[in-house]
Amino acid sequence: MNEFISNSGTLINPDSVYDQERFINILQIILQKKTQKELSEQTGLNNATISRMLNGARSGRPYKSTIDKIAKAIDDPELIQELYDATGYSSKKIQERKKIIADNGFSLDLSTVQVHEKFFSTLMRGLSMMTSLHKVEWTIKFGTPRSYDYLIELKEGTIDYWYIRYVDRITSDEERKKALTAIYGEFAKLKLDGKIKVSCATPSYEDYDYFVTIPPYQLNTNASIIYFDSELERFADETFLETALPLKENIPVKDFCNLTESLIL
Repeated sequence: MNEFISNSGTLINPDSVYDQERFINILQIILQKKTQKELSEQTGLNNATISRMLNGARSGRPYKSTIDKIAKAIDDPELIQELYDATGYSSKKIQERKKIIADNGFSLDLSTVQVHEKFFSTLMRGLSMMTSLHKVEWTIKFGTPRSYDYLIELKEGTIDYWYIRYVDRITSDEERKKALTAIYGEFAKLKLDGKIKVSCATPSYEDYDYFVTIPPYQLNTNASIIYFDSELERFADETFLETALPLKENIPVKDFCNLTESLIL
């Protein structure tokens, strides 16, 4: 295994080029001249995404496509340049990020690999804590540290199976919709019996905000979208979706997010 993967503390985070405090300050400057609703209408970003960026609720770096949309709503060229610099998308910051990666001898997708491994370790930690605190036994029917989908069988819990699909950051709504369609389709093919929950987990608040708008109405199960905060290594948010299962019969596995406070169910 790569030395970094076994000891992630040896690498400078490539996304350290992102200055969140400076970015928030720029948003505040923009909102001195227009309302948040106006900014949402001009950029096409929903209010939830803007609010999360503004209050610092999500620590991950925004997509460049998001920053491009915000830039179009700014008239001041200097502020636009500052926006790209603060978020790590100016020419200078792009080169700086590439140098950080090159100096450590790793590929450009290293941060993605690192986040994926953090997700798996956090998931395992949460499941272990659930066993000890709530006496719910669990077994992984399939899934490894490097896979993207996991099936957990539970005993003495409020559900019998929990299917979890981890999704790397996606940069367009079209691809997000395709991803969700494929995930729910793959889950349906499992033809599981009993009380079941299916969850899509993402380390991107932009993906999270989009995913919660596409309920899998056709599924007769409990479904949710989960936000994974990779900086704090915890499952920070979960939204349950409407499905063919009547809402009163939905069976969330409670407090899994709290179990990970550095965790999700």
